[in-house]
Amino acid sequence: MDPDFNKPNTPEEKDEFFDPVPEERPDERENLSSPRPTRKQSWQRRLISLLLALVLLAAGFLVGWFVRYYAIDADMRSFLWALDVTERYYYPEDFSRGKVLESAGEDATGAELLSALNETLDDYSQYYSPEEYAAYLRAGAGQSDDLGIAFLKGDDSGMVALVSNNSPAFEAGIRKGMSILAYGSEEDGKQGTLTPFTTYAAFSSDASRYGGNTLCLKMGYEEDGSDAALYTVTAGDYQTTYCSYRDSESAFYFTGEQGTEWTEYPDEAISSLDEDTAYIRIDEFSGNVSKEFESCLKAMKERGRTDLILDLRTNGGGYLDDLQHIASHLMRDAEGSAPEVQVARYKGGREEVYYAYGNDFSDHFSETSEVYLLADENTASASECLIGVLVDYGTLSYDHIYLREAEDGTASTYGKGIMQTSFVAANGAAMKLTVAGIYWPVSDKSIHGTGVTPEDGCVAVSAPLIWGKEDKMLSAVIEAACSAPSIPSIGI
Repeated sequence: MDPDFNKPNTPEEKDEFFDPVPEERPDERENLSSPRPTRKQSWQRRLISLLLALVLLAAGFLVGWFVRYYAIDADMRSFLWALDVTERYYYPEDFSRGKVLESAGEDATGAELLSALNETLDDYSQYYSPEEYAAYLRAGAGQSDDLGIAFLKGDDSGMVALVSNNSPAFEAGIRKGMSILAYGSEEDGKQGTLTPFTTYAAFSSDASRYGGNTLCLKMGYEEDGSDAALYTVTAGDYQTTYCSYRDSESAFYFTGEQGTEWTEYPDEAISSLDEDTAYIRIDEFSGNVSKEFESCLKAMKERGRTDLILDLRTNGGGYLDDLQHIASHLMRDAEGSAPEVQVARYKGGREEVYYAYGNDFSDHFSETSEVYLLADENTASASECLIGVLVDYGTLSYDHIYLREAEDGTASTYGKGIMQTSFVAANGAAMKLTVAGIYWPVSDKSIHGTGVTPEDGCVAVSAPLIWGKEDKMLSAVIEAACSAPSIPSIGI
């Protein structure tokens, strides 16, 4: 809002057009002694008439506009709103409404125009209907209603690529890297009549027929099924948790209905870690992750660990607010109570600096603490911003960053150095738009399109994208950090 809109009127600024209108004068023929209107009063009347005419004209225009606006269908109104927001705030310079209209065609409906708008935007921007945006917010808060397992797109091997912490699958004992060998109902499991896994599409179709009933899965790490076991799991509501802690003696995850119960899993300790080193994994910057990370740091200190292995593999980012909280604990050489975390540069040249919510590295680490980091090609956005914080403030050096070397020999993080913001309409619909480029806080570096690479000094490790019972990348880091070249137990 323009600051002038809030200024109180001084006497000199008072608009005389709103003074009380003089009473109507008597007929001159009946009262010749009545004074004639002054020149000023006649002038005022003419201006008042003009003003009233303009007001009526404006009112007529607005009424006509509203009638026309609400006469078109809801999708078309949503499109007009979304197009306006996009033209005002969308960061890429090559956007034009002409491209959208040309793509949709001359007689396109509102729904078709919205679809064309989405297709014109980058991969990180889109229009959400009210229902879609409500689901998006729910997911961002970590609220889910499913089994809690995910597969790589196009992969028909049956290997589970992700198990959400605190999900029904996690509670059943299913872990990342296991493969589904056969499946069926709970009764099928008891009778030994499970259906062999063939393709993901067939599994998804068959599994949906069970509805809310318990699903029985035959799973294991070994391809020949030599270590397979039966797991029973039922889809349901749960609060996803995103941060976990492990050391050489035990492991801890957040569980329970609200995802706030600090639960110990002794069997998932990493025995190859030394007594000084802790392992903390952050899956996503969402939900209650910032509070979970603080609890993990507290456990690290209470359990006498001073060195940290931080795992950001497959962490695609999340909310800036969580990044600001988590970064505040990890800035070794930063000064001040709220150091810079990132710089955003918006359309039109506007720049905004985002700051940490504190600066307490010394509360959790010693002067000689070592920090190592794991990342892969799916480490993106807020995760890459956190890497920038760690590098720029001397928390770690590039040679303490370990990247997965893919099958084609490449190794890097994702390379997403842009930021999105959601604009919400009155009806609950939203536009999520790329609005700014992101730069590291001290070096002013942008990793957009390149990511962090071995050319920066990082260490590349050839390893599978989905690790299972054995985790080659974590083994390499542990060998460097703890001088203990052994393969850790199950990796989550």
